[in-house]
Amino acid sequence: MPEIPLFAVVGHPNKGKSSVVSALTQDDSVMISPLSGTTRQSQCFRLELDGQPVFELFDTPGFQRAGACLDWLQQGPALNAEQRPARVQAFVDAFAGSEHFVDEVELLGPIVGGANIVYVVDGSLPYSPEYETEMEILRWTARPRLAIINPIEDDTFVEEWRRALSQYFSLVRVFDPIKAGFEQHLQLLRTFGELGSPGELDHAVEELQKYRQLQLRQASQLIVERLYLLLSFHVNVSEGLLDRTFADDPSTSFNRELNRIEQDSRVRLQYLFLHHQLQADMPQLDVLRSDLMDQQHWHLWGLDRKQLAIITATAGASLGFAADLGSGGHSLLMGSIGGGALGALSGWFGSDWLRNKLPSWLPYHQQHKQLGPVRDPNFGFVILGRALQHANAMLAHSHADQRPLQFDEARLNPMQELTDKQQVKLLKWFWQLRKQGLQGAAAGYLEDWVSNQLGKA
Repeated sequence: MPEIPLFAVVGHPNKGKSSVVSALTQDDSVMISPLSGTTRQSQCFRLELDGQPVFELFDTPGFQRAGACLDWLQQGPALNAEQRPARVQAFVDAFAGSEHFVDEVELLGPIVGGANIVYVVDGSLPYSPEYETEMEILRWTARPRLAIINPIEDDTFVEEWRRALSQYFSLVRVFDPIKAGFEQHLQLLRTFGELGSPGELDHAVEELQKYRQLQLRQASQLIVERLYLLLSFHVNVSEGLLDRTFADDPSTSFNRELNRIEQDSRVRLQYLFLHHQLQADMPQLDVLRSDLMDQQHWHLWGLDRKQLAIITATAGASLGFAADLGSGGHSLLMGSIGGGALGALSGWFGSDWLRNKLPSWLPYHQQHKQLGPVRDPNFGFVILGRALQHANAMLAHSHADQRPLQFDEARLNPMQELTDKQQVKLLKWFWQLRKQGLQGAAAGYLEDWVSNQLGKA
């Protein structure tokens, strides 16, 4: 296997070293804690693209006895710059496996083994001369060095740190592993490349950009697949399976299955972007309790009544699919079930209570004993709006951030921000997607549109 760039992320305890490692390797399994000393042994984390290694980062313990370590290095005759790296190697050899200098040995081991140095400090706390002891030890190693200022709480002391660090490090960068976006990650990796041979990581950065585009395309395919599954979802019920399938009532079970499909798709999307631990506490689809134009329930994802009135009239006239919208199309509901059909369904189930249980958006086809699919024209906008809300929040979520997924209140409804022309086009594609399936032209149009929306994140 060809050699790949190695970097040891080092520094004082609790300055965000593990967060930097997690963010840059896109690995949310890195142990991160606000408590000092969580990392007690050096661990190597590798970023891979399609199974090919790009670089490795060592997550190391923080300095615990930097002063005593430097005193040991300075014992004996004065050493010149050429002799100092051997003295650091002697220190690691002398205390490896002992109870003394455990953290310093773990920290310096990868460096004497050939790793370049990434020194992390907290830019929200003031600079202190005590850090100079650590920086002097790192200078003794003679390894290429980069300093990262991590503004954990704020950037109050960033400039103070920059002036101090520039005396020990030729490269100093500000990087917040929790808030930094994908482009900032690439910029930092380019800086990493400056530590080694010229252009060492340029190819890796290019491959990461290509891989990101591939991920976005695959994500758009997943989202359109989810959209199709939910738009076309229906339940075929036989009389013998009635009790087991609809233990509570038909619409409750139907609603439960819609949520299962959506949740499964969200997990697959998160795994695509290597978010294996991420929790996304998104409100469930609750199509049972209200129609899909209810402003209290659906304004976060779908269109409002005025928008839907305009686009359904426009799209219906141009496509001629008004008949498919059902008897409730004129009132923006995809149709209450006719009294005869509902009566037949109620009789088939043998329960008069069913008459008031089925919501208007959930049709029943007696001939095929089929419940669904949802015919409300707002349903596609609700599904796609929820998918984009989740995807954009996930793309902005660092692998180092162990909190549940946060949704930006200012971007809760991308559907309502679209022009009338875009909304009409989407409504047509929804209708065509349900009719033609994932092999139809509408699926391709939707994938291109979604991919473009995700690329803006």
